[in-house]
Amino acid sequence: MFHSKHSHFVNGITINVRNLADLRPFYETILGFEVITETNHSVRYEIGQSNHFLTLNEVINGREPLLSEAGLFYVGILLPSITDLADLLVQMTDFEIPVNGGEQSVCMSLFFEDPEGNAYKFYVDHDMDYWVYDNENVKLDIEAINVPRLLTNVSEQTWQGIPKGTKIGNLSLKTIRMSEVESYYLRYFGLELSAYLDQFSLYMSSNQYHHHLAVNQWLSSTKRVMNNVTYGLALIDYYYPETTHIDVKGPDGLHFRFNFIEVV
Repeated sequence: MFHSKHSHFVNGITINVRNLADLRPFYETILGFEVITETNHSVRYEIGQSNHFLTLNEVINGREPLLSEAGLFYVGILLPSITDLADLLVQMTDFEIPVNGGEQSVCMSLFFEDPEGNAYKFYVDHDMDYWVYDNENVKLDIEAINVPRLLTNVSEQTWQGIPKGTKIGNLSLKTIRMSEVESYYLRYFGLELSAYLDQFSLYMSSNQYHHHLAVNQWLSSTKRVMNNVTYGLALIDYYYPETTHIDVKGPDGLHFRFNFIEVV
């Protein structure tokens, strides 16, 4: 429903990395992503069997982004069930990966980073009947996860790699001032305001999802430059068949490519 051909959403992420060989055990052994294609300096993973993709591109002597520069806040990976989330928590604990967690009316999430600091949110959605609204906007107040309760959902098989039904659920970006980007994001991506957290962030969705895309200025104020050689987020693939645009770079410099990946 929220990630079908009738919605607008992110279905591919490309990240520039410093050392691909050092990162691959994290993505393949710990998380269990499936390799689709690879070269000497890149690897492409399918996220579940959703035709959503994550590409790691090794850049030799690349550019270090400024701490205040627009870029990736986190990639939101939507898991099929709470059992998957519980199994993932056990897996990360077994490998001594630091994990934070949070629960909102819309979802339960685990947050962590890869060895180069690229951030991820793995989450499961709650049933829409439990979503809390303030007028027409979903409320995103966050509380700590009840870990003992979550762990009651652990399976006998434990974590077996990325489940088949996994997909990119949402994407959160660091941007520049809201006054400079709000009209751009609401104009070019087929999205509407969907949730409210504070005046320094913007949450947008299609088909009444809690959010497909979010941007914030909490830690950033500077435009992204030289996406192709800068470490971190390099390219966002986005599904929006109604648009005539192929590529866009907005006021914050982040690079979007439209309708390159087929939706199945």
